Amino acid sequence: MSPLLSGLASVASLIFNATSGGPGKSAASRRSGADVEPEPSAVLTLSPRAEALAGFAGNGILVSQGKLENALGAVARGSAGSAANAASAALSGRPVSTQDFQELLTRFGADDAQKAQLTAGFDADKDGSITQDEFLKGLAKTKGVQAGSDFSQAVMQLMDRNGNADGSVADKEFAAFSTAFAATGAKRAGVA
Repeated sequence: MSPLLSGLASVASLIFNATSGGPGKSAASRRSGADVEPEPSAVLTLSPRAEALAGFAGNGILVSQGKLENALGAVARGSAGSAANAASAALSGRPVSTQDFQELLTRFGADDAQKAQLTAGFDADKDGSITQDEFLKGLAKTKGVQAGSDFSQAVMQLMDRNGNADGSVADKEFAAFSTAFAATGAKRAGVA
């Protein structure tokens, strides 16, 4: 190979390596091994355990965090029993007003546009309140083919932002949102 071709191949290789090293990484940082903080994921996902919780929601089961240290509990629609389940049982008959729901979203860090989008998405029948069934159906949309929709991504962003903001919604982040909704409904029903 001629020296000219060899030199051109070397320059082309250097340019290729410099441009394909990944966003936000300079050639110097790649050589030194310095890590650059990753950019946030454009599409959020559910952890396997959170995906199971979304599946429960699709089957009409509200999963929330209990009073024990991060314990999870599940209550099916209309089930009563222990005092711990009283809030969820009361919620099944008491819808949460859109105003109360938007206050909940504010506590989770939603801005006005997100509050409008999420309220409209959860209030399926557009009656100004969100029932447990509507809430569960909205949560179920975070799983499967619907997980890429704007609504589902907005729900997952809200859950992840309130947690560790790592681009994946963990089961505890998922349950924290369900718990907050159940508590809002229980407060409205006078159970909390």
